[in-house]
Amino acid sequence: MPPTLPTSSVPRSASASEGGAGPELRIGSGRSGIVFLSHDAAGTPIARKVFESGTLTRLVQYALLGAANPYAWSEDLVRAALLRRRILGTLCQVWFPGRLRVAPAHSHGWNQDYRAFEMLCAFSPGRPPRLHHPLDRSGRAEVRELREEILRPLARHLSEAGFDGQLWQAGMGNPVAFANFLLETSAKGERVWNWIDLESGVPALFPLDPRVLLRTYLPLSWKHRGPLFDHVDVDRLEAWLQTHRAFIDARMGTGTTHQLESDAAALRVSTDAWTSMPRRERAIRSQVAKGKITSADAERYARRPVRWFLHEARRAVRGTWVRAIGFVKRNFGRMRCLRLGRLPRAATRFSTSQIYRERVARDFVLQRIDKWEQRRRLDPEAARTLRERARRETSSAWVSDFAVHVAIKPIVKGTEWILFPLLVTAGLLQPSTVPIVILAGGSVSRTIYTLGRLIQDAIRGRELPWTALWVGTLPVIGNLAFPLQIVRSGRDSDDPLARFVLYDGMSVLGRRMPIWGGPDTLTEHVFNHLPDRVLHGPHTPPTS
Repeated sequence: MPPTLPTSSVPRSASASEGGAGPELRIGSGRSGIVFLSHDAAGTPIARKVFESGTLTRLVQYALLGAANPYAWSEDLVRAALLRRRILGTLCQVWFPGRLRVAPAHSHGWNQDYRAFEMLCAFSPGRPPRLHHPLDRSGRAEVRELREEILRPLARHLSEAGFDGQLWQAGMGNPVAFANFLLETSAKGERVWNWIDLESGVPALFPLDPRVLLRTYLPLSWKHRGPLFDHVDVDRLEAWLQTHRAFIDARMGTGTTHQLESDAAALRVSTDAWTSMPRRERAIRSQVAKGKITSADAERYARRPVRWFLHEARRAVRGTWVRAIGFVKRNFGRMRCLRLGRLPRAATRFSTSQIYRERVARDFVLQRIDKWEQRRRLDPEAARTLRERARRETSSAWVSDFAVHVAIKPIVKGTEWILFPLLVTAGLLQPSTVPIVILAGGSVSRTIYTLGRLIQDAIRGRELPWTALWVGTLPVIGNLAFPLQIVRSGRDSDDPLARFVLYDGMSVLGRRMPIWGGPDTLTEHVFNHLPDRVLHGPHTPPTS
């Protein structure tokens, strides 16, 4: 008989720790759930993952899977998640002894606050790979180690053992999955990567590289007869365990393979219960779990699919209307919080005082340094060095020019969204030209300002900001024009502050990239490394 998994039958609140010691701390969120730092009765830190997804993710899940976040309401799927973690926890020790481990899941239960299942996992105190910056290049080595020495061989092992769906959470074509791995360093200096998130939020149909979709994910979806969503080929897993029985038992101890086979049998039961469920039944059961309909309603809708379709259509219209009103209220509230009366005075000071512009630029850089330190991407010594440099950096007029470029964008955008609709209404501007003008507004305004500065420096016989002029014409990254100018003009002198602004600016672009961006993703790291090509040429600088 398959082993029984421990299940917490008492609903828990996401605002109270398991031991009743006080409020929990929200430490992360993703497409599949929200993670809180809690403690068990003995005071040991644990990670409580509540299966809850955002609006856009729920729409994708509903369209492709038939219901929003199946982990939130399907106990079969949650049991399968616990079993996958248990099996892979052992196999990763076989594949990567001492280098990769899986955060084990201890139990699961129902969270009444969110009306969704939750899972209690071991808490990892590790950190993601470091970001690259002028005072520390170790981030490049950590990124390379995770990509080349962990993720690529892990993908091969997962494919051979039948863990088809886990390829997505292991990063194959999915740069967001880079954030699923944390680096822990022991007191002895031993480095171990910890795989903390194995549950997908969306099906594996949105890789960054379309070749991965065509060669891997579409064939696997066809094989599993539906969008690939953490599926496991249990037949292949059991055959793989039989083939490698002697090696596994020799490395992990006699009887290990027998336990893995027992877990695989239980995994088959839980997986089949989910995959065999019709699409409409998934949607109905998810609505019952969320308290949207009663069990009696569910029985009636199961017999009358047309009524269910009409119910879902009404719910979609009502939900869209409610969210639109909420969006307007939130943004109106934010606008009311702005101290608009101070804007004219601040704009006047900004236009007439270089000292004030330098202070704005310095405060902006100090805020970015604080952000990096809060994310543990800057160690205290490096943060202190950059802060000292920021507070005394007043020699270059280009620092205040950087502040002007930063301030231009919100002013221009505000003017565009207010002025251009009025011009269209008055018939003075064609509607078809508005999107083009809005997209080019920032580039044009930066170019006009930088041309004026170039002429001014030419009259005074100073170095001309050609680099800033050309970079400023580019959309999105144009705000980095003057930091890049400072670096390019002083390549032989050490200017860590301007270089830090470049690395930070490119990292922000990576985080804000739609779909595949976000904090600690591979996308953020790739963008973070791009300034190396500008500062050091095509060759990679040595790591420290």
